[in-house]
Amino acid sequence: MNNRRPATESGQIDVDLAGSVSSRAAPPVLSRRMPAGPSTFLVTADDLGPAIDALTDRGFRFDEPSRRTTTVLDTFDGRFHRAGLRLTLHESTLRELVLSGEGVVAARVEPTVIPSFASDLPAGPFRSRISALIDVRVLLPQLRVGSTTTDAVCRDDDGLGVATIVVHEHIAIDREPAVALIGPMPRAIIEVHDIVGARKQGRRAADALDRLGLDAVDGDVLAYIARAAGIDLGGFEASATVPLDPDMPAVEGVRDVLANLADTIEANWQGTIDHLDPEFLHDLRIAVRRTRAVITQTKNALPADVVAEASEGFAWLGNLTGPARDLDVYLIEWNDYVRPFGPAATAALLPVRALLERRQAAAHDALDGAMSSTAASALMHMWRERLGGIAAHAQPGAHAARPLGQVVRRRITRAQAKLIDRGRLITPETPAEQVHDLRKDAKKLRYLLECFGSLLADGPRKQFVKRLKALQDNLGEHQDAEVHVALIREIAADIHDGAASTDTLLALGQLTERLEQIRIASRAEFAEQFAAYDTQTTEHDFVAMLDFLDS
Repeated sequence: MNNRRPATESGQIDVDLAGSVSSRAAPPVLSRRMPAGPSTFLVTADDLGPAIDALTDRGFRFDEPSRRTTTVLDTFDGRFHRAGLRLTLHESTLRELVLSGEGVVAARVEPTVIPSFASDLPAGPFRSRISALIDVRVLLPQLRVGSTTTDAVCRDDDGLGVATIVVHEHIAIDREPAVALIGPMPRAIIEVHDIVGARKQGRRAADALDRLGLDAVDGDVLAYIARAAGIDLGGFEASATVPLDPDMPAVEGVRDVLANLADTIEANWQGTIDHLDPEFLHDLRIAVRRTRAVITQTKNALPADVVAEASEGFAWLGNLTGPARDLDVYLIEWNDYVRPFGPAATAALLPVRALLERRQAAAHDALDGAMSSTAASALMHMWRERLGGIAAHAQPGAHAARPLGQVVRRRITRAQAKLIDRGRLITPETPAEQVHDLRKDAKKLRYLLECFGSLLADGPRKQFVKRLKALQDNLGEHQDAEVHVALIREIAADIHDGAASTDTLLALGQLTERLEQIRIASRAEFAEQFAAYDTQTTEHDFVAMLDFLDS
């Protein structure tokens, strides 16, 4: 390694197109554990030379500079960021994908393609780790930064690295649309990376830069550039819960909840149309359902004309999403459905899967067309206008001025009573439609608890929701099996009319039987799940959860 210094001629900060991150690749992993993070300093043109001299005097030897691009990849909802991790794609002469985080050893692979899904990565522990985090979500570029980078290392007498330096110059952010930086970008950014067990040299280097008067910033270069460009690496948080005051007028609290849900619908809108991954449609569909439930359950707090218009519009939008989502779920569950059959039967079912995929594509095409229509855009525009003026409406709802806590308590209490009463009527002979209606009742209660959760006692609410979720999981498994059995029988009729092989028809019979077994088992399990929910403990948590409104 030679002692070449970074280029020091002045450079401009280019703010171009794209929408990702490109920065310098992470320094080599030289220990079993990584330190908490680098010391990062902003360097002016006048200070770059003295900074390099100070580092050279402390034993750092600089490599040749190179142009590199780093892209921060994450899911739309920021799953890596929320887990305290970062997935970065580094591109120079080689392409390297790095999974890193505070206090962990960075893992690296050299992908043959830029990954969109975990399945794009080579099989092995790295892909398994990525898959466990993102599941079916697509990887999206969050920030892309190009820079001229120079690495330096300080070694001890045995030749072992004891600290590393990365100097970033001529930084260019790719973003579509172009970003406006918060202040000018520094001439260079220097990162000092400690090595656990040998931090003295790293501390000395950081102290030397500090004595030069360089500005120290939190995080590494990517975190600093993201802040400077106003880019949130945390992803979109689709929580239905918003801060609420139990004494605020009911109409204002309901409006805040509905506005938050509208944000979620709009945030997932284009991803649903583009079919980037199935979670965009799922999150949009849930937000639409929550919207409909809140409007229905709190209708007396809202103007009657707003309730009527929104109920019709969101019922239309909700019904549009059903066929595509049902097929998404079927294909997500496909491997679990066919795994018990063995390779031969699974291969024989490939024509069935292909037919499901064609139906899925057709359902998404229909949904995309509807969501791209004038009617859909008019619905969301209307809804934003109604929410904006709802508190000052000339004909407010009968309960608009009542305290929000009072209205929420009444609605949650009624929803729970309805669920208990109807659940106690379910027997093994009860028609499936009635079981499905009970599932809807459970969802409405869950949506109220989620949307108005900030008003409820947190501990009891979590315990109550845990039991409610177990009941919902059972009802959901039964409903999914019902839908999938009906769909597979419909497909079986189509295949019988075609030129399907005997092996495919036999395997299709196996699949139908397996789905029926799942349906029957989940129905048989209902009594046990409902009994576990319909207990004094559940009632105690329910009362304690709502009593928080009186404190």
